[in-house]
Amino acid sequence: MQTNLSRPAPDVHTLMNEPININEDASIDYWLAALRCSELELRMAVAQVGTGARDVGTELGRVV
Repeated sequence: MQTNLSRPAPDVHTLMNEPININEDASIDYWLAALRCSELELRMAVAQVGTGARDVGTELGRVV
């Protein structure tokens, strides 16, 4: 059985649609790394779909 090792394991925060706190630096830093996006992209996605991590990841076209 062959597995795709290049794809990271799903993040529990994203799976649970944990809210992203865009008013807290530590939260922003975490989600920038997890979603591999810029702060502007993150803030625009949150403005578009709300703070749910899974929703933001979907909006950004990212799989965490």
